[in-house]
Amino acid sequence: DRNEVIAIFLSNCPRYFDPADIEDLLYYLDHYADENFKVVLLGGKLVGCGGHYVKQQEKVFGIAWVMFKRHALGVSNFKRIAAIFFADILSTIQKEPYKFDILINTTQLMERIFKTYGFETEQVTKDGFGKDLDHLVMRKLFRVHPPGS
Repeated sequence: DRNEVIAIFLSNCPRYFDPADIEDLLYYLDHYADENFKVVLLGGKLVGCGGHYVKQQEKVFGIAWVMFKRHALGVSNFKRIAAIFFADILSTIQKEPYKFDILINTTQLMERIFKTYGFETEQVTKDGFGKDLDHLVMRKLFRVHPPGS
């Protein structure tokens, strides 16, 4: 699915990603993408992707390269499908044997959405991901859920 993932990335440039970040994406795909990196298929077409990884030394989970093909879904479908996909990523993390916080590196454009999932902004670097793309580090604290919740 490498070429389709690259196409999704490019469809989001320069609005959500700096085109120069293609090298970071390719490195991630070549060295870190595993069964925790998932894709979203709609009508047989790949329209989204993303996943998580574990940093055991730092005792955190990371969420990486969550993105959807721009203009492929329509606003209402995008919100519904993105919510289902992101809930699946969080559910997969909850099943991991580690009880670590979750970090995500994102931009100011996605901050509000991730706050709805319980992430809080810890750090902001102005233009850290390129011109007009601030680098935000957001954290979701690990919470033990009572049985049946």
